[in-house]
Amino acid sequence: MILPILGGPTGSGKTSLTQTLDPKRFEIVSFDSRQVYRDLPVGTTAPTPDESATIRHWLIGFLNANESINANQFSFLAREAIFDIYDRGKIPFLIGGTGFYLRAFLLGMFPVPNVPKETKEYVFDLPLEEARAMLEAKDPKAMESLSEKDGYRIKRALEVVLTGVLWSEVSKETVGGFLKDHPEIQLVGHWLDWPRDILYKRINSRVEQIASGMLEETKEVVSRYGPDCPGLRTLGYNFALAFLNGMIDSNTFIEQLAQSHRNYAKRQITWFKKESFLSPISYDAAVQLYTNIEQR
Repeated sequence: MILPILGGPTGSGKTSLTQTLDPKRFEIVSFDSRQVYRDLPVGTTAPTPDESATIRHWLIGFLNANESINANQFSFLAREAIFDIYDRGKIPFLIGGTGFYLRAFLLGMFPVPNVPKETKEYVFDLPLEEARAMLEAKDPKAMESLSEKDGYRIKRALEVVLTGVLWSEVSKETVGGFLKDHPEIQLVGHWLDWPRDILYKRINSRVEQIASGMLEETKEVVSRYGPDCPGLRTLGYNFALAFLNGMIDSNTFIEQLAQSHRNYAKRQITWFKKESFLSPISYDAAVQLYTNIEQR
């Protein structure tokens, strides 16, 4: 069986590419940790109702903004979706920008303990230099396999270490993983690669389009769940909250929102470049490749 995968940074056109696929042959399984929230479709640039009506999307908009999900739970839901699609003779197409979820699903995860919410929030708020110094002090071997600039992985390791478990021990081997359980699966994996200047222009244009709608849905979510709910801790909503609280003006809101998306895209690209199961591809080449792919 074939399993097509398309990663890509925010603004790279993943959703628009789904609209070129034959819905009689494909269904989309989204790997986006932000688009899981039904209350936040604008700020997370989730597929619109029309786009979802064109081709079925799984794992979009199924959580309230006051709920959360981890990679293990997400992987379970993804397995269910994929085999539902296979069982009906269609091709599941994995698309998303959350590289960690993709990797965890395909290759498995380290057997780490559950990290308390308070610990996660404490580590999240730490400056990178402080988090790195703390990790080096508590688990010096952990830093040997981590880049000093990789804030995500450093903080993830520190979260685990603060539970009393050494990251250098639990990170020796993954457990689970879709590909280990199903070696018959044939991957066709790429990530959308744009010239950086064009990608940034696309991101800037998108931010201008979503800004006002993002503010409106932020107001609604705050009224329902309060400003500290998990959904509003995703990319860019801190700036929406700052604007609504009178801390920044509209121009600063747009500028900071755009900058945060460009920074996020840069981190996504760095992640995708490191993944052995993905190779870079242009948008036009991806359309040509995936629309003509055949199930085996």
